[in-house]
Amino acid sequence: MPSTQAPRILLTDKAVKGLPFAPAKPQIVRDSKIAGFHLWVGKSTKTYRFQYETPRINGRRGSTKVEWLGEHPHASADEVRAKALEIVALRARGEPIPRGFATVPDATQALTFKAAWDAYKAALEKQGRSIRTIADYQDKFDRHLKDWHDKPLASIKREDVVQEHAAITERARKARAGQKYASGKYAANGALRFARAVWNYVKDELETPGLPERNPFRSGKLFHKEKARSTGMGVAELPAWWAQLQALANPIRRELHLFMLLSGLRRTDVLTARWANFDPARPSLRLPAPKGGEERAFELPLSTAMLECLERVNEAGQTYYPEESKTWIFPAPGGHIAEVKEEGRQKLSHTGHALRHSFRTLAAAAGIDRLRLKILMNHAINDDVTDAYANVPALFASLRDAQEQISAFITKSMAVTR
Repeated sequence: MPSTQAPRILLTDKAVKGLPFAPAKPQIVRDSKIAGFHLWVGKSTKTYRFQYETPRINGRRGSTKVEWLGEHPHASADEVRAKALEIVALRARGEPIPRGFATVPDATQALTFKAAWDAYKAALEKQGRSIRTIADYQDKFDRHLKDWHDKPLASIKREDVVQEHAAITERARKARAGQKYASGKYAANGALRFARAVWNYVKDELETPGLPERNPFRSGKLFHKEKARSTGMGVAELPAWWAQLQALANPIRRELHLFMLLSGLRRTDVLTARWANFDPARPSLRLPAPKGGEERAFELPLSTAMLECLERVNEAGQTYYPEESKTWIFPAPGGHIAEVKEEGRQKLSHTGHALRHSFRTLAAAAGIDRLRLKILMNHAINDDVTDAYANVPALFASLRDAQEQISAFITKSMAVTR
């Protein structure tokens, strides 16, 4: 029968470095020289430990204890071997193992959640991640996780995370009472997904020693179930929305909402659109820093209806805000429009991201294939092997045809007359 004992090798830096990580359950590799001294191999960590039993009491077997000596490669094999020999010596003399003999290094205790976020934020900025992504993370950090700002990351346990998830859910529910999405579930899930990313960064990228092997922010059964929000308009809702749009007094805001519907762009991409990125010859609009950062920059083909929209807003901008309209496509006093919601007597049933959802729905109704639609919406296509082979720049003419088809379908469905 095969042996069930853990393998034994001489634990050296070279030997430990060459050991593969465990594919599933953690594995134990025992040292061939010192009894009780072993390496705990997980999916992404290798930790030196020493296991022993306390003395018998009244003839009864003692309890099993484990001392965590250090994590490879932050602690060398020689250093932890010296610790293991010290434990052996203490036990041989009949002396107790001091409490905290091999505690988490002071550096880890000093790494607060705020310090970990600062390090992760610096890495995101270096990678060129978008300003809005970093701002969203900062908002989650400030709004939902302020009680943990000065808390050592290594001290946050799974139980703390579970309790905080429930607390965030309740706080967000009360803060948003009476609003459309007031359950607090999405806020809690989003905040702890952010915290999970911070923890993974300092654990895996910075290789911070002393952190537990399992991420306390892991999903498991922690997160609330989520479902996509069905906020987009169908064909039947377009005429009523068009009538609401025409009732708006501000011509720049009218064109803003229409362009958002015709383009399917994210809110910030439209609000911060610049004339310098408009190419009337192709015609296209360049988005240099969309969601995902500069590496996701793309060129949006423009349909005839979209060009007409830009012509109208350019004329209105020069009339109302001549200085601001030199830079911004959708100008406002001192800069560009900053809010898409309509306040006052005239309101729109769908604004902002709901218009992006509407674009997705209406494009499908217009018969646009999935690949071109994903590219037009600047969604990642790398997840699909076949799609990832597509040469996106070479598809520009085809993408403009698709954009023209979508715009024609939307304007016809709205029964647009100007």
